[in-house]
Amino acid sequence: MVLGGLAAVALTLVIALTAVELAAQVGEIRGGGQGAVPASKDDLAELASRLISPPYPMPDGSTQTATLYPGAMPPNASFDLPVPASSHLVGSVLRQRAGANPSFDAVLDVPGTADDVTSFYERELAKKGLTPPPTPQGMQPGGFQGTAGPAKGSMFCKGDGLPYVSLTVFARPNAANDVRVHVEPAQTSSAQQFMGSPCSQKGGPQPMIPAQRLPALRAPDGVLLQSTGASMGGPRQQSDAVATTAKGAAELESFFAQQLAAAGWTRVAGSANAPLAFSTWKVPGDGDWQGVLIVIEMPAKDRRSLMLRAESPTGFGF
Repeated sequence: MVLGGLAAVALTLVIALTAVELAAQVGEIRGGGQGAVPASKDDLAELASRLISPPYPMPDGSTQTATLYPGAMPPNASFDLPVPASSHLVGSVLRQRAGANPSFDAVLDVPGTADDVTSFYERELAKKGLTPPPTPQGMQPGGFQGTAGPAKGSMFCKGDGLPYVSLTVFARPNAANDVRVHVEPAQTSSAQQFMGSPCSQKGGPQPMIPAQRLPALRAPDGVLLQSTGASMGGPRQQSDAVATTAKGAAELESFFAQQLAAAGWTRVAGSANAPLAFSTWKVPGDGDWQGVLIVIEMPAKDRRSLMLRAESPTGFGF
């Protein structure tokens, strides 16, 4: 249930926050300043608002409207969202429907690392009673962590219901992080039942999920890493990625091997002879799992193929 809720939130953000950025451009084109709201008869502003407003009634029969605020937070939101120092507020969108507190999304440019941004919100939202929900053991993200696309996604909850805040940080080379925040405030009991919450841990018995055997591996500074596939269930768990860097296979294998050792993996053997570097490992935990790390220098310049695998020789030995 938690994963389904997160997927729905992510889809909403992709559609809605693109329109927030459009609204900011609209404000500049029409002569608006910081915090300006496009005029109600502005064609582009109306288009942006309509794109993020559902053209059909909600299941409870209510309708939803959206108001765009380029360069500003909504003035009548029921939640005071913390904003990191030195950040630039691109804008926000306020969604309202009858009988419910309004929700809103915000887009910010925030300097620093993705971890810095996440740490800021962990600290500031905790003061408001919002903390990350528990994550099932088998669902912890592992393998190669891509530097292209979302660098970090976080959820902050107050119990099983509302309110909640979702945070997505997109790392951008030579630019501030593109930060997207969605705030869903507390509602009445009936509205809360309608809205639901991705923070809910309810839903009956959960299926058994094998423990995650792959630790999270992060690329060296300046190396672009793109995940190309992952298989995290069953007796074989694997992560594949492509790195764009001038670093050779041996250097990359050594860098990732240090992270495996720090995660409790024990090196068994290995070799480095360009264009190939590899190592084999004993994976911690029950079941006598074995691991392998492979780095290959591809024919294309500065392209490196990466593979990390953990496998149980006895089948479903978890």
